[in-house]
Amino acid sequence: MKTNISKRFISISTIGLAALLVLAGNVQAQVNSGSNGSNGAFNPTATNTVIDMADHPTGIYQYTSVNIPTNVTVTFIPNANNTPVVWLVQTNCVISGTVNVAGQNASATVAGQGGPGGFRGGNGGSNGTSGQGPGGGGFGTGSNPCGGPASYGTLGSTNTFNFGAIGSMYGNTFLIPLLGGSGGGGCGGIAPCAGAGGGGALLIAASSTIQLNGQISAKGGGRALGYWGGEGSGGAVRLVASTISGNGQVYAAGGQESYGPGGNGRVRFDTYLNNFGGTVDIGYSQGTQFVIIPTSGQLTITSVGGVPVSASPTGILTTPDAVISAQQSNPISIVVQCTNIPLNTQITVTVTPVNGPPVSATGYNNTGTLASSTATVLITMPRGGGFISASAAMGH
Repeated sequence: MKTNISKRFISISTIGLAALLVLAGNVQAQVNSGSNGSNGAFNPTATNTVIDMADHPTGIYQYTSVNIPTNVTVTFIPNANNTPVVWLVQTNCVISGTVNVAGQNASATVAGQGGPGGFRGGNGGSNGTSGQGPGGGGFGTGSNPCGGPASYGTLGSTNTFNFGAIGSMYGNTFLIPLLGGSGGGGCGGIAPCAGAGGGGALLIAASSTIQLNGQISAKGGGRALGYWGGEGSGGAVRLVASTISGNGQVYAAGGQESYGPGGNGRVRFDTYLNNFGGTVDIGYSQGTQFVIIPTSGQLTITSVGGVPVSASPTGILTTPDAVISAQQSNPISIVVQCTNIPLNTQITVTVTPVNGPPVSATGYNNTGTLASSTATVLITMPRGGGFISASAAMGH
């Protein structure tokens, strides 16, 4: 569809929020991962093991045990819902090799894809875009532009070059809900370039021990060498177990271009006994918040300014999910359908325009029931193309 700046072209992406269930430990301080063991034991032996998540639309794997040997690297093909990776393990999870949910680097013209649960970078060129996700970097314009770096647990940063807008921080230290990193912005100019993908999101919950002597990577992707697309932000890694041990590494930093690195992701350990002697490149928070995600909740943007949105939005600017008349005055109402979200939860709607900084507004799902409710959020929407996302925050 040809872009017309007299109208607002909106692509929709929603962030589901899982319903929360506290799984309390017993008197022997044993975590219950909630795994039913239906996926059996995961013991890969091939050096490069790729898990296609297409047959797990929720992203939840229910293992009896996990053992990833030295020199074995496990990567993922995201499912259609782009969910995080969730491993529920009845007994022990031993990682001596590598589990990789990192975001992809950008090429000169092709945006990097996010890791599973993360978000892709923006496109380059005259019809380029900002990075996707709630912390996506802005599109770079002007003379010798650079795509804006994405943010997550920390802000991305820039120097004096003509960068697009830095993405916004989001999420919380508990990693509930579990969100991946955001994509870096693309840029136009003489040498248009694409942005990098955000790091993915991984939750491993084991009833007994997580032993990490290898590595887990949820790094943000980097720009193409010699080009100036935005860096992706780091993703999320959450480990939940009765005991966490080992001397391995966890990586969740943003793309590390020195002129404009992406923001760092988030890492969380929830355990009764932390014997981990390895390293986490961005540090981590720790506690005993034994919350797993056994049932899914959902946020769905159903209309923008009275214009209905498809139940399966594409999130692609060239085929907008809603086209709003330029004659419609601000603020514009965004209706968000909430499933399994407690009433009076704060709902945040963020508009990330192709050009310019993101704009956010909040409302509450004060109409309906726990099973099905709605929130109407009024927001001052910039003109031109962009993306809308919705997220929910719950206290813990």
